[in-house]
Amino acid sequence: MDPAAEERFTRMYDEHYDQILGYCARRVDRTEAEDVANEVFAVLWRRIDEIEGATERAWLYGVAYRMIGGRLRSAKRRGMLTQRLGGLGVSSPDPPDHIVVRRDQDRTVLEALGELRPTDAEVLRLSAWEELTAPEMAVVLGCSVSAAEQRLSRAKRRLAKLLSSRLPSIASTASAEKAGRP
Repeated sequence: MDPAAEERFTRMYDEHYDQILGYCARRVDRTEAEDVANEVFAVLWRRIDEIEGATERAWLYGVAYRMIGGRLRSAKRRGMLTQRLGGLGVSSPDPPDHIVVRRDQDRTVLEALGELRPTDAEVLRLSAWEELTAPEMAVVLGCSVSAAEQRLSRAKRRLAKLLSSRLPSIASTASAEKAGRP
């Protein structure tokens, strides 16, 4: 690796490692999150010349998103295999996002988030938790900016529909905002 690329890698690592680790920790347990974050930067090391400056943060999130998706699919397959073998496996603990959030309202929102399709839940997390813009989400999700905006809008509507029966105060606030009232 040439010195300029090495310097760029170091800068990107210093600027983004904590964000990527946090993203991973909100989706998998802490040990696995550290593994995924380290793998993301190993991919960065190998592919540093392929990343455009304006999209580097989103590119890193995209790599983490795909790695976590692969790990979750593998865990699901392992769980199904364990179940077929007679349930000899150890039960898994609560997901990290349920451990972090303690308030009842937050738990209700997380439960509703869990009922959404995984792609809807992920686009909401990218927007709310990671504070990514639509262009950044488009890079992460591998779609156009308008598709990312549409996915976010639809996911918000689906979440609001799920929450309207569970959290009446949210439903009345949303109705008032639509009508232009405070």
